[in-house]
Amino acid sequence: MAQSDLADRADVEALLHRFYGRALIDEVLAEPFAELRATGLDAHIPTMCDFWETVLFRAGRYKGSALAPHLKVHQRTPLTDRHFLRWLQIWHDTVDEMYHGPAAERAKVQAGRIAWAMLRRLTGDDAPELLVRATG
Repeated sequence: MAQSDLADRADVEALLHRFYGRALIDEVLAEPFAELRATGLDAHIPTMCDFWETVLFRAGRYKGSALAPHLKVHQRTPLTDRHFLRWLQIWHDTVDEMYHGPAAERAKVQAGRIAWAMLRRLTGDDAPELLVRATG
């Protein structure tokens, strides 16, 4: 059962650990996440915490390009709407399981927007269901 809302970096880190624990072994996402699985999460989690803290709380911690690492993944394993929809499903399920409140809802909406934009930038394809999933 979901507890309180996302409130700080510790909450974001807990969410990311649980999310990646699932995503890294998911049959749809296993191949795109193969390199991350091989190198481990230790270097990845702090960057992702910076990213999500900036998205959710306007912390201003993330200064990089979210597209660049995904472009490298896409070059190794072409990403499709199927990958982004599965990523979004796992994200929603994990958020809903752990948190409840405005920040948790914002995390889901923003994830849908990010997934939609990333798919468009990487492939030129449109997947409105990513946005619908985020808001509906």
